[in-house]
Amino acid sequence: MQTFTLPPIDHCIIPDEFSVFTGDINAIEVVEAQTSPREILTRLAAGASILLTGEYRYIDAVYRYCQHHERELVGADTVKSVTDPFQRLAALTRERRRKLHHLLVAVRGDTLLQVTDAPETRGLGAWLQESTGDQTFLIPVRRLQRILTDMRRAHEGLTIDGLEGKITIRPHVYVPADASVPRMLFAYQHLLTGKRALDMGTGTGVLALLAAQFGASHVVATDINPHAVDNAHENVNRFGVGDKVIVKNAANLFDAVQGERFDVILFNAPWVEGQPRTIYDRALFDPGYRVLTQFLTDAPEHLVEGGAILLQFSDASALRGRGSGETGLSTLYRTIEANRLRIVSQETITRRSRAIGSQERVFLFEIRLNEMERE
Repeated sequence: MQTFTLPPIDHCIIPDEFSVFTGDINAIEVVEAQTSPREILTRLAAGASILLTGEYRYIDAVYRYCQHHERELVGADTVKSVTDPFQRLAALTRERRRKLHHLLVAVRGDTLLQVTDAPETRGLGAWLQESTGDQTFLIPVRRLQRILTDMRRAHEGLTIDGLEGKITIRPHVYVPADASVPRMLFAYQHLLTGKRALDMGTGTGVLALLAAQFGASHVVATDINPHAVDNAHENVNRFGVGDKVIVKNAANLFDAVQGERFDVILFNAPWVEGQPRTIYDRALFDPGYRVLTQFLTDAPEHLVEGGAILLQFSDASALRGRGSGETGLSTLYRTIEANRLRIVSQETITRRSRAIGSQERVFLFEIRLNEMERE
């Protein structure tokens, strides 16, 4: 947590959930957003961190201008020591995004300070991981806009193909960016009809709800995030499937279902290699692919004979420059082989990722116990 004194806002902090994007900040300039966007871009490129004040439409315009010209924030010679072209581009992208995160606004509770004509921010404080209500936070404009989008989705509800209604989204719960990933499950709904299913890392409960609507006889949903458990409970009740879907108390991986076996285990695994800094991040980041490895190691003990794992994964880490997609996929393949499992089919889509800001491949693997192990 970084602390600053910025008149007239006075004492304020950048909490860890945002400093992971900004990196260390030494000093902050307070700048009126009607200042020339070109001048602000030049200051960012020179290493400045800027707190924007004034009309929100100008703050938004400044951010969009700097984002459009982000290549000017960091020159290619900054990472000339990186010889691999792929890794060099990834390093440049990371550094440009870090500088974009140095465009800041101040927030206290639900209010943007020194900002006029702001969008609806009622309830904003609840979406901040460390909010105390009277503490002033500095938030990157880039992150604020993401939170405001998630807040709007939570207010309006989110439509998911195959579900007869909208899901509710609570703060600190992973938000499905679009319907494309849950939609991948449609090709496997025949595996769920009349079966007992486990939705690991349920989040909002989307996959558990889909399994119920595909005709699963019984669904158990688990998550390590207590906010996700509450959110899944709410959506299960909202859809009236409480007689079929059981949401367990927050627990890690299979801890909540010790001794239980299932026909199908669903898991939309964390895709990005890296260290989670907040409870929300656990849905996205898996340091050293430890969660993926432990899941595949323990899963065989929770499958009935002839049961299947439906595992979703992505090459996001490759595109983000944190390890490589092949390393992530190689970890997956190696762990599958080491745990008496085999891939019997897979689906693949390409979509734009919110986590990395570019195209990614998403896989859905159907994994079963190796038949030779049964003999």
